[in-house]
Amino acid sequence: MSVPIESILQAALRGLSLRQRVTADNIANADTPGYKARIVSFEQELRSAMRQAADGDALLNAATPEIYETTNRTGRADGNSVDLDQELLTMTETSLRYNAVAQAVASRLALYRAILTDGRGG
Repeated sequence: MSVPIESILQAALRGLSLRQRVTADNIANADTPGYKARIVSFEQELRSAMRQAADGDALLNAATPEIYETTNRTGRADGNSVDLDQELLTMTETSLRYNAVAQAVASRLALYRAILTDGRGG
């Protein structure tokens, strides 16, 4: 049994949305001494869940995004690990991915709408 594409898209949107929130938090705390930047990982978990899950609910339960703290990759003396350039790049990339997945969801809904109305547009 294959997992419905809608469940995959939903899990991707959930992970990307969380990544956007975490990245925004990182940017907001760029000047906070001792703040440890966080990253969101979900793509590998989603791939594994897609291979193992029997249905959409199982996939959504298995493909839970994980949040990790980063090390002090900036070398800042105040212990803050936010690399603003990296965070802005992550924000941009995540926005593009989110918009692409959201467009796929919208296209699927339009297809279903057309099927349900027998192509009459209403």
